[in-house]
Amino acid sequence: MKGDSTSMNCPHKAGDLDIRTVGEEVLVHDPSHKKVHILNRSAGQILELCTGEQTQEDIVTSICSQTGADKETVARDVAALLSEFGKLGLVTTA
Repeated sequence: MKGDSTSMNCPHKAGDLDIRTVGEEVLVHDPSHKKVHILNRSAGQILELCTGEQTQEDIVTSICSQTGADKETVARDVAALLSEFGKLGLVTTA
């Protein structure tokens, strides 16, 4: 939704994150905030797509093409996740 506070134009993951996949989980070490986040694989995929070059809509399209999931559901989930990532300092808007 345009104007929605959760909308991020081109989300970009913080440059100092150390991201590793371990089994079905993605570990994100954020040294600037001295925290480690444990994400499921889907959330990790979305974080990896936050390159600063792709819009939120591009990320939704990519996830839909990879999973075949419903676009409306994916868009809602991506928006919520990007909002949470922003609050945690894992992504910013480019």
